[in-house]
Amino acid sequence: MIDQTNSTIHEEQPLIEKAFPASFGRFYMSQGFREKGIVSNECGPTSLAMIINVILNQENIQSLSLRKENIIYQTHFRLWDRLPKTLPAIGGATAPWGLVAAFNQWMQKLGLPWSAERFSCANRVIILEKIISGKYVSALKIWKNGGAHWVNIIDFSAEDDTLYTLDPNPYLVHLPQNRRVQKESWEKFSADWERRNGWSALLGIDREIIVYARNL
Repeated sequence: MIDQTNSTIHEEQPLIEKAFPASFGRFYMSQGFREKGIVSNECGPTSLAMIINVILNQENIQSLSLRKENIIYQTHFRLWDRLPKTLPAIGGATAPWGLVAAFNQWMQKLGLPWSAERFSCANRVIILEKIISGKYVSALKIWKNGGAHWVNIIDFSAEDDTLYTLDPNPYLVHLPQNRRVQKESWEKFSADWERRNGWSALLGIDREIIVYARNL
């Protein structure tokens, strides 16, 4: 676990020039439903597939695109990385360390010089520092009802203190492509991201982010 609460933002030049946030809508992917009206627990693999597709495009590999099924069925998840789908209600949930392991496996398979790193007990400064320096971030929100949800942070607007996210929420599939990137105030985002409950405390999960960076 990495405690970075005393970090400060450094004036780093972005290593990667990012496109306008709305253009990332073409990478949106739905996590789907377990059954009618019940959203699946596949937000982790879906978020990861979206990030990998963003990176493939950035690396000028437009001929390849992953689906969430590639992540789910072709990754060597350990039992403690991703809960078996056969478990009622919680089956399919993916741990932070599971996302890191899966991403790094896929980068090795694809021969791409990227790696993922988990930051636990992260804070606003760390997230902004990573975004400003051209990296991508996945964050784990924890809902009031005890559930959790992975989203990707692709950009930040200091002007109105908002984050731009690629969220695998299946209901966004009904929106036009240029509106599938969600804009969320830091206040609203952090209320969920900073929440803790019984299971998250037991597992040592607290203000979790995964940072995806191109190796120098």
